[in-house]
Amino acid sequence: MKRDPRSTSRMRRLNPRQRKKLRVGEFQEHCFDVELVFHNPMRGEPYHDFINDFFGALEERGLLGGGFGGREPFSETEGVVARIERGSPSEEDREAVIAWLRARPEVVDARAKDFKDAWHGYGF
Repeated sequence: MKRDPRSTSRMRRLNPRQRKKLRVGEFQEHCFDVELVFHNPMRGEPYHDFINDFFGALEERGLLGGGFGGREPFSETEGVVARIERGSPSEEDREAVIAWLRARPEVVDARAKDFKDAWHGYGF
């Protein structure tokens, strides 16, 4: 069974280089999940154009999106947003992403979930 690198006893034994490599402690990075609901189910070219515009808007803020797929036609989708470089998105980034999505005519609702550990926060 894989051990959690964030456990208190393990953190005490790790030096800064190891914590940086494992992205724990002061080097922890966060991300947030985004859920979208569309006005009408989308498929094909309109959906791809929307996603390309969305990823372009994310890149302008130094962010990266992943997921945002599913089975066509897409009536809703979800994905994750993180920083392109090391670090975590800010609350301002999160609000800007949701504001951009809500301003789009294709989107009925967009929600951002709480920040979570980008490297160790998903229970796969």
